[in-house]
Amino acid sequence: MVEVAYHRVYNVLRERIIDHSLKAGEKIPPERILCDNFGVSRITVRHALRLLQDQGLVERMPGRGTFVRSSKPKKVPILEFDYVNSLKRSAPGIKRRLITSEEICPPEEISQFFGLLKSQTCLLIERLDILNDEPLSFDRGYIPLEYTRSITDEMLCAVEFFNVWVKNEGLESSHVQSATEAIKADKITSARLSLPLHAPVLLTTETFFSSKGKPLAVFITSYRGDRFKLVSINKLNP
Repeated sequence: MVEVAYHRVYNVLRERIIDHSLKAGEKIPPERILCDNFGVSRITVRHALRLLQDQGLVERMPGRGTFVRSSKPKKVPILEFDYVNSLKRSAPGIKRRLITSEEICPPEEISQFFGLLKSQTCLLIERLDILNDEPLSFDRGYIPLEYTRSITDEMLCAVEFFNVWVKNEGLESSHVQSATEAIKADKITSARLSLPLHAPVLLTTETFFSSKGKPLAVFITSYRGDRFKLVSINKLNP
């Protein structure tokens, strides 16, 4: 009889935690109130709370009470810098939103990279990747205007943008050079990704080249440090 009773209390509280009726960080009602609500003994309530604690759903703090534990989402692994295929495997529900698509005079280092004159413009693209209403990453891309004839807003919102763009422009891509560093979120990054100022961020700069070694595009992507991790596989010599 006792086992049935504490399982009933456990099941009700567990369901309330899972459907977020009891939110992360929220205090569970005191034992005496749970006893009254469920019509059970304090020993039965403690059995239920201990089971919830064993499953990592609550945290019991002496002198303060029992609280719903904050569950951190698993990090999305980016395998071998392959963002597109990594998302297909680990976060298929991700959506891409276009923030900006406009002609600008790029920063000096971008102009020099593309071999543009100071007065020449290029296409600036800014996009935000979202999963379950949570911003995960955003990028800022620069493309010379000569390679933008086929670009549409719909194409820019595709996770597989690069492959579609290269095909539609009739380009032959050769390789991409990637560099990743850990940085602290600045004001723009914290606002875009809903992060505290100076929160950890992975910043990746990718430069794309044609088969003739000509630069095609530069994409600078900010990944939330709490939602992504880089994974690589290196073969060992026998």
